[in-house]
Amino acid sequence: MRADVIVRRVSAPVIHGLVRRHLDDIVGLDNLPTQGPFVLAPNHRSYFDHFVVETVVGFAVGRPVWFLTKRESFETRLSRVWTTAWHGIPVDREQPTPDTLRAVRRVIDAGDVLCVYPEGTRNTGGDLLPFHAGAFRFAVASGVPVVPVATTGTDAVLPTGAWRLRRRARARIAFGEPIVPDLGSGRADAAARLAVETKAAIVSMYGGLGGDGVVEAVGGFRIVGASARVHRERESRAARAFDQRTSSALTPDGTLPRAAFRRLRSLLALLHHIDPASPDLLAQRARLHGLVLVRRPFPLRILPGLVVRRRLRRVLRVDPDHAVANYLMGRWYLAMPDALGGGAVRAEAAFRRSAESAEPGDTRALAALAELYAAVGRVGEALEALRRVADAPPDGDARAEMRSERARARIAELS
Repeated sequence: MRADVIVRRVSAPVIHGLVRRHLDDIVGLDNLPTQGPFVLAPNHRSYFDHFVVETVVGFAVGRPVWFLTKRESFETRLSRVWTTAWHGIPVDREQPTPDTLRAVRRVIDAGDVLCVYPEGTRNTGGDLLPFHAGAFRFAVASGVPVVPVATTGTDAVLPTGAWRLRRRARARIAFGEPIVPDLGSGRADAAARLAVETKAAIVSMYGGLGGDGVVEAVGGFRIVGASARVHRERESRAARAFDQRTSSALTPDGTLPRAAFRRLRSLLALLHHIDPASPDLLAQRARLHGLVLVRRPFPLRILPGLVVRRRLRRVLRVDPDHAVANYLMGRWYLAMPDALGGGAVRAEAAFRRSAESAEPGDTRALAALAELYAAVGRVGEALEALRRVADAPPDGDARAEMRSERARARIAELS
């Protein structure tokens, strides 16, 4: 086994644990593409940037994140092994060599993620350094989007020249909307425009990495008042992004591969550490564990299933109309016998409540209702639910599109 592989396996749990301990906020997780290669363009203030970006993005997308790294980091054996272990690609900051270009092409062709620091070096000042247009030529040459990334506090966690992390320092990270290169006026102009747009996006994101106001504890959860509305919106947005990533990781038959479960569990641990009292994230935790339980024999589901129900009830006590929690509770009722509190009647009530409060395009509860109605012979109601699933706008959600296709096929069968 190669030395860099061993170093990666040994150091990764430690690094990921340090990031979880020192990361205080994640904004814009939904802006990270779930499929296809893309280029990350963060500001650069500390070596800790590398580990924050790699940890968050790696858990979120499930693909390697490769970093263009100054060639000097590969000069000694120890530094070379460490940098290679953490997916460094040697680059000459004055002029990329053919080897660098080939390495970048392999990353893009594999569908992985490339991280380039447009400032070119760590910035110890207040304002951003000038962005080098050359950093964006990789995105332009490949026609892949650029995701702006703003980080704050990483230089406080690991200052320049320091070897130890400051225990009480905290960092934050924000992801902007992907910027697609416009090649209409040539590659050089496209790279220059990307540099300007990315820098402007990073500057604008700094405002979203500040404090969020006051929250009060009610029923074991933090309920956000008017002065903390931004916090609640951000919490819900993070939970929705996690929900979408869980759905995109499912196989066509609705199961979650073990590797995806481990990755998503780690991502959820990051989010939970940032906001341990979030009911939305608690519902996502219940969903993640429920997806694992369905693979187990029924006797082995009972006790863990009761834990899942307890978590869902906690969410529903605070928000009785919580769409995801009601949907999951409906699934729980269907999976458990009447003697343990399950049953089709309770499942129907939960699915109906979920369907009424679900966001546009979220047809999970409607599909579940149709499945339940068809099973008990209520064909007319099943057809009505299936038509609503088939007619719902999928909004680019692959799972929603799959449900629509299945609904149309089921309508043909029942009709």
